[in-house]
Amino acid sequence: MHQRIPNLIEQALAALRNEEYARAVAIADQLAVDLPENPLVRSIRAQGLLYGDNPESALDEARKAVDLDPINAHSQILLAYAAWRCERPTLAQSAFEAAVRFSDREPFFLAEYAWFLANRRTPKAAENAARNALEANESSSTAWAALGLAQFRMHRQAEAETSLRRALALNPEDIYAQSAMVALLNEQGQGERAQELAGALAEHTGAEDLADSLREEAKRRKLAAMLLERNIDLEAPPPETIKRYWPAILSAAVFLGAVLYFLSPDRPLLALMSVLVPLLMIWLLGWIWR
Repeated sequence: MHQRIPNLIEQALAALRNEEYARAVAIADQLAVDLPENPLVRSIRAQGLLYGDNPESALDEARKAVDLDPINAHSQILLAYAAWRCERPTLAQSAFEAAVRFSDREPFFLAEYAWFLANRRTPKAAENAARNALEANESSSTAWAALGLAQFRMHRQAEAETSLRRALALNPEDIYAQSAMVALLNEQGQGERAQELAGALAEHTGAEDLADSLREEAKRRKLAAMLLERNIDLEAPPPETIKRYWPAILSAAVFLGAVLYFLSPDRPLLALMSVLVPLLMIWLLGWIWR
């Protein structure tokens, strides 16, 4: 593939890292002309739209990325974040669960799912998910923050404080843990400490709405890294593309077989092989690109 495409990919990812979201979307638009069915391009565009404060369009784009590569955990979690931002918690939960499943339960995805549950679902479910995340990685500050928030919501303040302090000991800059600690301090009547921490967080994230800024900053930080870690062959058609053209391929193979049989009725094996060999090759390619 011409060097132009990889260069544009790198420019788009650099724009995401630098929080130049409009530029990332513009570059992704250029890429989409050449690669309209590439899930990485759709994911880049979705992320730029999401953090460029266009969540509805980001949700549509994330859906396209998932449609093109439904078993990709990164596309699924991007859909989950967009659905969460659009107040679609049922869709968000489904996408988080798919991300966990298709990542083979990687600790990062388990922790993010637990944090979502702690915010939007029952605290008991969140506690169970957080403990699963901690079994996978006991050093995950996000998982400890999710556990602390779940315990806080169940009015188990002492346990919540222990969990949140553990999260902050692991990562003092973890804004998930910091935001949950603000809520806990307020509940404990430590308003001054809570106000100090909230002020520091607002200054850190540079946004007015504390709850939204905390969530957005954490997702920005992590998603940019995830996209960079992806290793996608841009020249290989995604598996959904093969499925889409399968009827046409089958029809062409059968037509070729019929023509050969008409021209050489005494050689039926030739006609049969003309059908089976292309189908076998397409099946093998689909398995390789799976």
